[in-house]
Amino acid sequence: MSYQVDSPSPVRELPGEAVPYYLADGDGRAHLLLGQVGRALAGTEETGGAMSVMTAVGPAGGPIPIHRHEKEHDYFFCVRGVVQVWADGESRILYPGDVASVPAGVLHAYQFHGHYSQFMGPIAPAGWDRFFDFTGTPYAGAAYPQVDPSPPPFEKFGAAEAKFAMKYFPEEAYTEATTGPDDRLPGATKPYFLRAGEGPRHVLFGQVAFQLMTGAESDGRLGMTVTEGAKGPAAPAHVHARTHEAVYCLDGRLRVSADGEDHLLTGGDFMSIPAGVEHTYAMEAHLTRFASMFGPAGPERLHEIAGQVAEQRVFPEQAEPVDRDRLAAAAAELDITFVG
Repeated sequence: MSYQVDSPSPVRELPGEAVPYYLADGDGRAHLLLGQVGRALAGTEETGGAMSVMTAVGPAGGPIPIHRHEKEHDYFFCVRGVVQVWADGESRILYPGDVASVPAGVLHAYQFHGHYSQFMGPIAPAGWDRFFDFTGTPYAGAAYPQVDPSPPPFEKFGAAEAKFAMKYFPEEAYTEATTGPDDRLPGATKPYFLRAGEGPRHVLFGQVAFQLMTGAESDGRLGMTVTEGAKGPAAPAHVHARTHEAVYCLDGRLRVSADGEDHLLTGGDFMSIPAGVEHTYAMEAHLTRFASMFGPAGPERLHEIAGQVAEQRVFPEQAEPVDRDRLAAAAAELDITFVG
């Protein structure tokens, strides 16, 4: 079964079941909260509980309250604008492509500093997307409104602490942003920041995949990569038996085939691919970049195990031959079955 969304205007209803589906940029279940719009791209029902995928977009403004989640691992990938993130007493200014990873139990907050700022990311376990349903106001427009007419929902914030197993810390200070190397993954489940283009990177199928998070950083809950390549390279058709995959196009044109149907993704478009669904992708622009999110972790290591370390931060002019033995070994380890 497949689920096709034709979306000339924003779509707020998700399919409500674990089927493949496509959302155009600006689609998703949207709610207005404190002048920002949170959009759920996937939730519990769509991923079998593996993860939620959210975006938040808004104008420059004040920081949200410092808080922590008892269960959820939160992740911030800056898509556009300027986003400041606090985590465990440290703070960084994120620009497009920069990330912040916040495990459960860690105090954190964020603030938009630039016009039309936006972040995107997975959250595990699934369910946090409903926080915006609970505290916000349904929003039918594009982007975000010029003025948010609704008062801060203080009573709902209080009730949300119990409903979503979270806690606010109003006495905590917002520390000044600092700089750091932010050029590698910690290899453990701890908060970290990573600058765009940094971290482990590997070449396979003529593409460069940058690892933004592996199972080592998420207690096995989440994996995430950004893959870049030129027109033409494609991944062979494959299936994940246990892993839900979500794809968010950053730049260019990405053709994703899932369950026998083709979808052409451009910047901001999203594809949800449940476990057991055969899929593949091909790049159809001179430069295409997309983020892949996996719940649980594992397939984000395919380029690492089957490919080569990328000495440069850009894809090669010509694709090297694939080592079929290494590809088969990687597939066996990472919940990937290649078809054909």
